[in-house]
Amino acid sequence: MITITPELLLKVAAPLYISNINKRNIQQTDCYALPFHMNHWFSVYDINRNKLRVAHFLAQACCETAGFLALREDTDGKKYEPTTNAGRRVGNHLPGDGPKFIGRGLLHLTGRENYEKYGKILGEDLVNHPETVATNFSIAVRTACAFWVSRGLNTKADRDDFDGICHLINGGPTGRERRRDALKKAKKALQIS
Repeated sequence: MITITPELLLKVAAPLYISNINKRNIQQTDCYALPFHMNHWFSVYDINRNKLRVAHFLAQACCETAGFLALREDTDGKKYEPTTNAGRRVGNHLPGDGPKFIGRGLLHLTGRENYEKYGKILGEDLVNHPETVATNFSIAVRTACAFWVSRGLNTKADRDDFDGICHLINGGPTGRERRRDALKKAKKALQIS
């Protein structure tokens, strides 16, 4: 079983040097708060069974959150409105769903459909309280773990299927090089050859 530490998260995020001291403090705080929840939920979802699973999960989470800095997507959400392809793809169907159900959590849960689905899985009202996916570290980690497992990503990580994981996390090549760089850092930190 692999143990997540703040130092490990900071190694995966490096060298994302953040010159803004407030943002740097947020990143440090997040990297010290997240391991407790990661260690708990990774065990429940069998993500910490081996180093490859942990490396791939951390690499994707690092990129989705800008180096464990932002548990909330930096957007006004208009690109997810029900009138857009992206909005329809994530199950948004009411005006205002785009801004309400922007990406949040470690793997940026996005869209009304996902908030409903993972809210039921967690036994949480994420539809009426979507902000909790970004403000509650346990929920931020758990929604990401539940999403990870529901997509069969443990198996893909076991096969070191980087492209398959990227496709299922983000739907395409967005941020591919940053994700590959984060995976290299995670593998190095976890001593995977």
